[in-house]
Amino acid sequence: MIGRPTSNRVRALLLIAAGALGLGMLVGKAQLAPLDLGTLLEVLVGWSFVACGVLLWTRRPANRLGLLMTLVGMLWLVGRTMTLVPIPAVFTVGIWLTDLWAAAFVLFLLAFPGGRLASRADRAIVGIFLFVAVPLEFLWLLFWEPAASACPPGVASCSRLNALTIVPDASAAHVIDTIQRIGFSTGAALLVIVIGRRWLRSSGPARRQMVPVLAGALAILPQAASWMLFTIGIKLEPLQNLVFLTQIVIPVAVLSAMVRARMARAGVADLVVELGQTPTPARLRDALANALGDRSLQVAYWAPTQGRFVDAAGVSMALPEDGAGQAVTMLERNGVREAAIIHDAILLEDPGLIASVASAMRLAVENDRLTSEVEAQLQEVRASRARIVEAGDRERRRIERDLHDGAQQRLVSLSLELRFARSALGDSGDPGVRRSLDRAADEVLAALGELRDLALGIHPLILTEAGLGPAVESLADRTSIDVSVDIGRERYSPAVEGAAYFVVSEALANVTKYAKATKAIVRVRGLDDHLSIEIEDDGIGGADPRAGTGLRGLADRLAALDGTITIESPIGGGTRISAQIPTIQPTPVPVSAL
Repeated sequence: MIGRPTSNRVRALLLIAAGALGLGMLVGKAQLAPLDLGTLLEVLVGWSFVACGVLLWTRRPANRLGLLMTLVGMLWLVGRTMTLVPIPAVFTVGIWLTDLWAAAFVLFLLAFPGGRLASRADRAIVGIFLFVAVPLEFLWLLFWEPAASACPPGVASCSRLNALTIVPDASAAHVIDTIQRIGFSTGAALLVIVIGRRWLRSSGPARRQMVPVLAGALAILPQAASWMLFTIGIKLEPLQNLVFLTQIVIPVAVLSAMVRARMARAGVADLVVELGQTPTPARLRDALANALGDRSLQVAYWAPTQGRFVDAAGVSMALPEDGAGQAVTMLERNGVREAAIIHDAILLEDPGLIASVASAMRLAVENDRLTSEVEAQLQEVRASRARIVEAGDRERRRIERDLHDGAQQRLVSLSLELRFARSALGDSGDPGVRRSLDRAADEVLAALGELRDLALGIHPLILTEAGLGPAVESLADRTSIDVSVDIGRERYSPAVEGAAYFVVSEALANVTKYAKATKAIVRVRGLDDHLSIEIEDDGIGGADPRAGTGLRGLADRLAALDGTITIESPIGGGTRISAQIPTIQPTPVPVSAL
């Protein structure tokens, strides 16, 4: 909590100092000669490095790259501004820092993107530039005497401005300077080779991020060329201006690469939406690759039964080893492995992006798991409900058979026995006995009729033997109002026929009891994949399915078959009941298997 405000103050002071140094350069050089494009570009180089470096340093304080960029810009501004001060010690240090800038710039290029040197070759190249900028520069200063063109403003003679001059010797200074320029050019060539090879060997995301660094390395070459030409007396101002422009663009391009990474992190919202649609494994990989900008990305799934990672096809996958240019982000739930994202190692430079994408995928995996569990539970509920309905229908048919073969037959036999006894008694018997036998026979017939109606209500035999059409027509014939029936003779599964029959039966029962209707129409149509049932009457309407259990029971029965029922019953406008029953039914699990 204490370090952060302090660091912010330091960065603010660096920005203020850079601004003041740049303005000092402009004022000092304006006193020497009219300001030209080269001078303005020279100041903008320092400002560009400091501004972009401070911003990157603020956004990623753990990454030294922003600090290195700031250091490069400050060395550029401080060195060149100090050479405009007519004080020997200040002027000499300014000359030294001006060359030291090149070593800091090379260090910045080679340390991209993590802010640290990664190999011995990197350290060797930085060492070459440091050797040129420190000991060779010190040796050169011992013999160099500033010319009139190097004098600060207001100084007529600057022969004594070099505080380190021991023995002024133009020839010795020229030899050392030539060695410096050769060393600088050699280091520049090695820099281009190392960064070029690194760029060629990198993957897509790494190449995109390294473009400004590669451009910076290439910009060293015209800088070296201009120095070598200046050694032989040739000064190409347009070439120098081109180098300045390139140096201005480099920190801006590096910063934009980091900003693009943050914009990619903002695009994780789109990834969450896409992953929320439960994509296929191939689409999942593509979505992650797009979010991270890494076409080489792979997704490995943990197979606990096999104890290894596999791809979407179940083929075993080996995770990359350290130093292979790829990294692994593991996805776990409650300490248990679920999957792994294999991606370019350079993406670890933006841990926030990786964390965001991993969180999005973790949500997708968890959502997929929960969806699968809910779907499995829903399927089990549907199967259970279908088994219950099937068990109820099977019990209805058993009771109907028992009544038909048992109680009904006994009542028929009893009725015949009573009629036989009454006939045998004739007219000579006791009148009271004759009346008792007649009443008993009538009661038996009435009981037989009620029992038959009961059996029909449980599960009519005609439905099983003749099908839905005859069963509905028989039901219409027994209804007390005029019922017209429009139905085919097609047969369906017992579950579909039973559900359709009881929809018609319950609807006609309600018409008879409550609707005060004079007629009704029953239409049953067998369509491609479902059975359509409609029952209309001209009654008083106002039917409320919530007021009784009959229609709610029908809705539950139809739901077990994935069917639906709708009721339209405006007051005074009659009632229309519509039902849809899929005709392709899943095979229910037998009750005996439970």
